[in-house]
Amino acid sequence: MEEIELYRKWFKKYGLERNPFTLEINPALVVGYREQIKKLIKNIDQQQKIILLTGPTGSGKTSLIYYLKSIKQDFVVLNKPPRDISGLINIYSYFIKDLPFFIKIFIKKPKKIEDLPGFLNKVIKKPRVLFIDESHEASIEVLEWLRVLSDQVQNLSIVFSALPIFDEILTKNLATLKKRIVERVELNALTKEEVENLIRKRIELVGGTDIKPFTYNIIEYIYSRTGGFPRDVILLCNKLLNLGAEKNAELIDTHLISRESVVKEEKKINIENLKELPKKQKKIINIIAEKEPLAPNELIKEFSEYPSKKHALRAVNNVLKRLVEEGYLERERVGKTYLYKLNTSTRTILIKA
Repeated sequence: MEEIELYRKWFKKYGLERNPFTLEINPALVVGYREQIKKLIKNIDQQQKIILLTGPTGSGKTSLIYYLKSIKQDFVVLNKPPRDISGLINIYSYFIKDLPFFIKIFIKKPKKIEDLPGFLNKVIKKPRVLFIDESHEASIEVLEWLRVLSDQVQNLSIVFSALPIFDEILTKNLATLKKRIVERVELNALTKEEVENLIRKRIELVGGTDIKPFTYNIIEYIYSRTGGFPRDVILLCNKLLNLGAEKNAELIDTHLISRESVVKEEKKINIENLKELPKKQKKIINIIAEKEPLAPNELIKEFSEYPSKKHALRAVNNVLKRLVEEGYLERERVGKTYLYKLNTSTRTILIKA
C-alpha cells in the first residue's frame, strides 16, 4: 500500500489524475494521419462503395475509424467481421436501431442472406457507412456477400480495415472484390512531431502540462525506439512513466534509462539483413507480420513437414529464439507461454520494402 501511495504522489506532483498511457480507444487522442483522414472523408462524402484502410498492427486503424465515427454519426462499426453467413445476416439490427419502436417490432426481418440486400434498401434511407475492422480475418464467403451488398444496397458504403495481407487474400481469392475498391488508404507511422503531439495530448487530457515529466531528448529516444507506431509509443511511454514513478525521478530523460536495464536497446537491422535470412526464418517473420502477436503453438500450424507436433514446436522455438537474439522479434510472457511480434526496425523495413 505504501508503494501505491508513493506512485499516486508522484503522479499528483505532475498534475496527472491517472496514467495517460493506457491502450484506450479515444477519438480525442488521435493525432497525425491528416492526409489519410481527408482521403477517407472525401470518399465517404462521395458515397464511394468500397474503401480499403490498411496498416500494420499498432498503426492506429481502429482509433482512426472511431475518430471518424465521432465526427460523422452515420457509421456502423463492426470490431470483427461476421464469422459466418448467419452473423452477416444479423448486421441488419445495426440499421434499424433508429426506427420507431413499433416498426422495429413488426418489420419483417431477413432470414436468408438473399433477403438482406432488399431489406437494407428498405431501411437505409440516407447514406450509411459500414466499417469492418480486422477484415483480413473474414471468410471468403462472407467477403463475397459483402461485395454483393456493396453492389445491391444503394445508400451503403463499406470500409474494410485490415492488415496489408488483406490485399494478397483478395488477389488470390476475390479478384472481383479487389477491382471494386475505389480508394486505398494506408497508415504507416507517425512523424517525430506527431509522436511529441501524441504524448502531449495524452498528458494534458489527464491534467498534466505540456510533455512533463518527459523531456525532449527522451521523446527523440521514444521515436527512435518505436518508429512512430502509435501503439508502441503508448506502451513505451507507459513503461517509462512507471519507471520514473518507481525511481521518484524529477524528470524522465535519457539519463534515467541509461541507468536502467528495463528498456533494452534494439539491434538495428536493414533490408539486406532480412534478405539474407534462411528460408525458415523468413517464413516465420512473414507469418508473424500478418497475425502478430503469435504464440509458438499457433505458428506450428504453418509447418506440416515435421513428423509430430512436438518436433515442430521444438524446431520453431529454436528459430524464434534465434530471431529474438538477432533483434528481428520481441517476445512477451503471457501466462505460461510467450507471444512474439516484430520489433520496430523489422516492421518499418517490411512496410518500406
